[in-house]
Amino acid sequence: MELRKRVGWVACSMVTCATAAHAQAPAGWPEFRYAVSAAQDAVTKGRIPEPPRQEELRRDDVFRVKTVEVTPGELVEEQPVGEYDQPLWTTFRRFPSTRVYLQTPPGGVQFEQWFELRKKKDRRGDDETRLRQELEFGLGNRMQLDLYLRESHVRDGVDSTFEMTGYSAELRYALADWDEIWGNPTLYFEWIFNDGDADKIEPKLLLGGELARGWHWGVNFIHERTLAGRDSRTEEEAVTASISRTVIDNKFSVGATSAFSYESEPGTPRERTREWLLGPSFQLIPHPRAAINLEPLWGLTAESKRLKLFVVFSWHF
Repeated sequence: MELRKRVGWVACSMVTCATAAHAQAPAGWPEFRYAVSAAQDAVTKGRIPEPPRQEELRRDDVFRVKTVEVTPGELVEEQPVGEYDQPLWTTFRRFPSTRVYLQTPPGGVQFEQWFELRKKKDRRGDDETRLRQELEFGLGNRMQLDLYLRESHVRDGVDSTFEMTGYSAELRYALADWDEIWGNPTLYFEWIFNDGDADKIEPKLLLGGELARGWHWGVNFIHERTLAGRDSRTEEEAVTASISRTVIDNKFSVGATSAFSYESEPGTPRERTREWLLGPSFQLIPHPRAAINLEPLWGLTAESKRLKLFVVFSWHF
């Protein structure tokens, strides 16, 4: 009986102190919420609360895999994540040139910084570096919204320029949860708002999945056109295909990408352009919330650019 009185006195003191501290603490501190609720529980039930488990103190993370223990021989990056049971590897952009499914589960936010170097085969041509900052939002109902800012740096000696070229909005819609339909088809639509030039639209069909343990693939079918009159409108049909092999689970992968495009430009001396690019693709995940992609693609046809080099940094919030 004496022990229960002492326990009650200690618990009441905990309630008083924790409540006062909680009133001054930032909202969302789980330690304070635990102290108050646990102390009140001790008063009503006459017992000393157990220390909180680490899992209870961490906020929910939509990018965390659902599997508690991975069976030997399985890969962590192929375990399900989020409401659509998509594998963890799809939540980072596996290939800069080829998109797969949805990258951001509902409630998630992701940031990407893009660097794209374009070098022409004609050495007298101006090299260009395109930069993009992207925010991705998981909307739910198998939808994702991406917003971009775009800049361009053209190197031409004393006439070099650096300017903002516009912004764009992109919406993705997956037709089903992961692995319910072969290829995990996802519809993609992007509206590109160009400063000082005609806007563009870019619908795509995204396909991708797993060939075998550690082998991942993606294919995109792309149509792009400027919203201008028929005589000045540019249209492009393109296909990209990528494959990767996991070298270190959820840390490092190596693959290859091929991209082919056919572009028509009415009213120009060279009305049609056929470009074929091929090169390796690398992904490094130095931190569970960060990824770095490197993809150098070299031109294989006379009309292709000499090099397109992509570097992408991603961060999960």
